Amino acid sequence: MGIMYEEILSEPSVIMQAIRANEKAVEAIAEEVKKRKIKDITIIGRGTSDNAGLCFKYFAEILAGIPAGTAHPSVTTMYGANVDYSGHLFVAVSQSGRSIDTLAVLTQANKQGALTVAVTNDASSPLAKAGKFHLDLSAGEEKSIASAKSYIAELTVLYMLAIALSGKPLMPVVYAFPKRVEEALALLPDIEEAAEKTKDLNNFIILSRGVMQGVGKELQLKLNECAYTFAQFYGTNDFMHGPFALIEEGVNVIILAPDGECSENFRDIATRLQLLNANVLTFSDNDDLLDRATYGVKMPTMDHLSSTIGYSVAMHLYAIALSEKKGHNPDAPRNLKKVTITK
Repeated sequence: MGIMYEEILSEPSVIMQAIRANEKAVEAIAEEVKKRKIKDITIIGRGTSDNAGLCFKYFAEILAGIPAGTAHPSVTTMYGANVDYSGHLFVAVSQSGRSIDTLAVLTQANKQGALTVAVTNDASSPLAKAGKFHLDLSAGEEKSIASAKSYIAELTVLYMLAIALSGKPLMPVVYAFPKRVEEALALLPDIEEAAEKTKDLNNFIILSRGVMQGVGKELQLKLNECAYTFAQFYGTNDFMHGPFALIEEGVNVIILAPDGECSENFRDIATRLQLLNANVLTFSDNDDLLDRATYGVKMPTMDHLSSTIGYSVAMHLYAIALSEKKGHNPDAPRNLKKVTITK
């Protein structure tokens, strides 16, 4: 394993750096939200940052009770619409801070008086300078093309923000994130075994639900860019509304299924897939779900905040291992470069 794996190994220290750099900032943002009586959050990001933003949406709503939605840059950059973001907390997430379309929408939000927050790994970037507040990922230079440590840093600071907005005493959970990363890293032999067993498979359907949806989309992205295999994520209930017709014998499915609120839903879909003889790779701490799978990786039991961290690390490790088993180099995905500029 190469650069991307080495950067995953650094994630426990990256998380602690991100915590130290942003503890005061998230509290200041939460205080300003309270002062302005802000009732809406808008999130914008591309790729991995969009996936982290989806995780943040869930926790902003679950913990703080504030509705959160996603801004689509083309509404501003292509159609020239003047969307009214006044009265919103506008959170723009970009590892490089150099995404032109993300910056354009944040600039519009600034003009309308939104409370803007830029989340980047470069305090000197245009996006970082444009935000009323900046949350610094503090991840150091990321050399791998496919983002790993910056994604974990994004999750960390966005969860800190959700907790600050909620006023709930949940920061000890964030302090334990490095331990969750280490627990996932300890699964590497099992993950490599799963990659060996699935190396000849392509065209994956990825299923999960709730807070894990951003993680499922992140796995989809990493399988695309590192392993060069088509993958499509669906929420389990959305999958039943039409796409379930795709299932037949031999179809390849990956289920991300931490035990908890969604377990009954996971059990139902796993049973249906088993009856139809799909190839199912399940990541779960629930033995019953693992027993219904063709292949399984036993995950540690975690709270719902931490599960997105632990499972994200495991998904990155699986994408790296599958890429290598297929004879590819995950550190040099074809047709890609580190910073993608879109308008």
